[in-house]
Amino acid sequence: MPAIIRGYSTRWLIFLACVILGTFIGIFFQHFSTTAPLFRDIVNFNLGVNEVDLLAVNFGFHFGLRMNLGTFLGGIIGLLVTR
Repeated sequence: MPAIIRGYSTRWLIFLACVILGTFIGIFFQHFSTTAPLFRDIVNFNLGVNEVDLLAVNFGFHFGLRMNLGTFLGGIIGLLVTR
């Protein structure tokens, strides 16, 4: 049973790596005027708290989600690689 679980987790990691790499490549192609319209952001969601002060501890966090054509292409490539 552990070998099956290990196989599924490896497939998910490969798929997730392809999606993240595709997103980074899409963001890279947004910097060029010829490819920027193709790789524009479809989803751009940001959530952040700048500062939380708990007397002894001071912290903040930021969460962002960007999706573009590179994310979609990375997902397709990830599915093809894991098959």
